[in-house]
Amino acid sequence: MAVFGLLVTPAGLIRRGKSGIGVGAYAGLAGIVIALVSTIWLGFNGGPPILFGGFQIDLFTYFFAGVLLLVSLFVAISSFDFMKGDPNTAPYFGLLLLSTLGMIVLAASMDLILLYVGWELMSVPTYALTAIRKKDPNSNEAAMKFFVLSALSSALIVYAISLTFGVTGSTNLQTIAGSLATITPDTRSFALIAIVLFVAGFGVKMAVVPFHMWIPDAFEGAPTTVSALLASGAKMAGFAAAFRVFIVGFSTINVDWYSTFAIVAIATMTLGNVAALMQKSFTRLLAYSSIAQAGYVLIALATPFTVTTVTREPLGLAGGLFHVLNYSIVKTGAFVAAAAVATRLPVNTLDSFTGLGRRMPQTAFNITIFFLALAGVPPLNGFFSKVMIFTGAVYSPFSWGGYLAVAALINSGFSMSYYGWIIKRMYFDDPGDSSKIPEPKAYTSVMWIATALVFIIGIYPDPWIRLVLSVAGSL
Repeated sequence: MAVFGLLVTPAGLIRRGKSGIGVGAYAGLAGIVIALVSTIWLGFNGGPPILFGGFQIDLFTYFFAGVLLLVSLFVAISSFDFMKGDPNTAPYFGLLLLSTLGMIVLAASMDLILLYVGWELMSVPTYALTAIRKKDPNSNEAAMKFFVLSALSSALIVYAISLTFGVTGSTNLQTIAGSLATITPDTRSFALIAIVLFVAGFGVKMAVVPFHMWIPDAFEGAPTTVSALLASGAKMAGFAAAFRVFIVGFSTINVDWYSTFAIVAIATMTLGNVAALMQKSFTRLLAYSSIAQAGYVLIALATPFTVTTVTREPLGLAGGLFHVLNYSIVKTGAFVAAAAVATRLPVNTLDSFTGLGRRMPQTAFNITIFFLALAGVPPLNGFFSKVMIFTGAVYSPFSWGGYLAVAALINSGFSMSYYGWIIKRMYFDDPGDSSKIPEPKAYTSVMWIATALVFIIGIYPDPWIRLVLSVAGSL
């Protein structure tokens, strides 16, 4: 990814062909494909965890690398239509690869210094990608809001790292866990402040309440393909970092950070779903929907394990990882569908989706499948990951776990109100203009691949469930 990311921009100097897309775009796509195939092959054939300094190659790293590269692949394919004829095509694909590399480094970090390097490598290219349409004031405004709040989150994380190092004398997560197990009362308050700062810093990227305020404006102003990367890539990389830090580094401290995540999860789910119901813009609706989905994944941090008389199983954590996979596929497909509609119709109004089933039948069908999967309708993939998350909460050792599961179940049902409303608009409302709209092949190919994965994982979930249980166990 690093090599191709650096070579894509100079490759873009080679003259375009008749397609209107430069050689750099094809080089970028090749880099992502090679990285994804290599990750899958190594993941299936990998041995015990390997540690290169603070960079740990284990099943958790392979899992997140595969998910993030799949998202990057979807974004790259759909960008062939989006960036056609644009003079910034090569830098666009170079930034896409380097940002994805930062996400993978973030997922593999077992040291807080390397984690911060990955955080910045992920974040800085996304600022430029958000503002890639330099003459679009909405894109510039979105990039500025995104940059200011992301810079704040970076500062909070640096401060949290400095406090953690001051308390434990190390930035290695396993060493930190050993030190926090025997922490003294005079330094416990500093560790508590570090936890709060980590929650806030990661919360901005994960887009959880109350750190979600940048998401709707950034997603609406940014190019839709970049919004897909932010919603499905950067957000999930933030969760990967949070899983590493809290499940490994802060697992031994005598502080109840589990209930903190439970409260934040309920607030995030509720606000995201209620706000989504009131939106008039499709991209803003997807933005608030992604906030609600972050609340479901957050349950995995609130109730990561179940305890029986014999064993301690990471069922909740595995459910969260399963939802990371499902959410990344579905939400990327939904944003690509929004990009397909935006090629001919404005997506800042839901009126464009009236009668879309007649005008763009492929896009409308795929949107329907994505929305039903996000709502958790069986037998689609979102149903099984939510079942695992809710079951993990019910059987967790915390007394409030059942209440958390009930709140999540109510929110999941409530989300069908706005998902169903859009589906009703597409198929049952009569459009003023019934003429067919050409559907770009790059977008529809990504949507059909995502829809196929939704059905494959949903109809045959057993191998995927065993995979995420193994990933959770390795963490």
